[in-house]
Amino acid sequence: MDPLAEVVREEWGRLAALLLARFRRLDLVEDALGDAVEAAARTWPDDGVPERPAAWLHTTASRRILDRLRTEAVAQRVQPLLAVEAARAESGRTMADPGALVEDDLLRLVLMCSHPALAPEAASALSLRLVLGVPTPDIARLFLVPETTMAARITRAKKRIVGAGIPFGVPDASVLPGRIDTVAQTAYLAFTAGYAPGTGTDLLRASLSGEAIRLVRSVVALRPGEAVLVALLALMLFQHSRRDARVRDGRLVLLPDQDRELWHRNEVEEARALLDDPVLRAPVTLQAAAYTLQACIAAEHALAPSSSRTRWEHVVGLHDLLIGLAPTPSGRLARAVALAEARGPAAGLAALEGVEIPTTHRIAAVRAELLARSGQHDAARAAYDQALAACRNDVESAHLRERRQSLG
Repeated sequence: MDPLAEVVREEWGRLAALLLARFRRLDLVEDALGDAVEAAARTWPDDGVPERPAAWLHTTASRRILDRLRTEAVAQRVQPLLAVEAARAESGRTMADPGALVEDDLLRLVLMCSHPALAPEAASALSLRLVLGVPTPDIARLFLVPETTMAARITRAKKRIVGAGIPFGVPDASVLPGRIDTVAQTAYLAFTAGYAPGTGTDLLRASLSGEAIRLVRSVVALRPGEAVLVALLALMLFQHSRRDARVRDGRLVLLPDQDRELWHRNEVEEARALLDDPVLRAPVTLQAAAYTLQACIAAEHALAPSSSRTRWEHVVGLHDLLIGLAPTPSGRLARAVALAEARGPAAGLAALEGVEIPTTHRIAAVRAELLARSGQHDAARAAYDQALAACRNDVESAHLRERRQSLG
């Protein structure tokens, strides 16, 4: 893997948080990080990858920001840089709070992006791009919108934060309840981006999914007993527990073929205990209820001794409940898969009728698999071709090609 691409993917969020905590200028931080990455792309091939590549990017970005601040100070004919920074820290438009409430830099940044001045979807999209370094095409796929639309949303959100002087952090505990749902949605989407990346060379990005889990744990530490967080953490842990079994020799391993001995049973047991938390048996929000049902579905897979002994009819029933709460195309796709396992490929194909998600290849991929199972090989090949044309993940593309070739 390209070392620069790897460090950007793994360290972007942490670097952004560190720079923002120091300089308190969102507009400068992202530009400076972009400049640092561009500089690395020019120099590393000739000079070699530095021993500490993340530190190299941090130092380079810091210098870019200091240069900009000096330029601003000269242009404004004001006090030297240190005095300018001191005045900014005292102003009402400061980008940071004293940090007495939230010590985790990444969480502080997500909470900043979750400010009520931003719509929840814009807040989550901005957090995914700025804090966690999720590529814009992947964010667009998570929100089921074109890439250009998502890029424009993120740009508008950044301009709103800079223009409104939204504070970096949480002023006091009273604002936390109003931001938890948006933070939970952001963590859920970040986990999904790691669990099933829409683009790139990896089938999964376990570090990103792990970071989403850590983010939820950080919020739970501040607000224990929040149903939406308990349910979300259970869902994440069930899904994350299978990470080591989902890829073998760089190839996709489907759920029925996974070695269940590789599943992380400690995470399964923790998730199971979370589902038994009394807070989930009390009245909950729609968002918490949806996460709870998804966690229950994941539990059916995690606790079954094998795929053939999974309670598929029970899984279908849980999907029915979930669609009743949130009738999303993704939910209907998942239900069709479960229905095919419970009642055969014809039932799954019927359930797929009318389901459309233009930004993903997965509907065509599922349709191709079910057509192949039902013996309709010509139609299956056409569906595989459609899925391959839309798929932008290398590992999934390789799997789809193998499945198509197996049809002869």
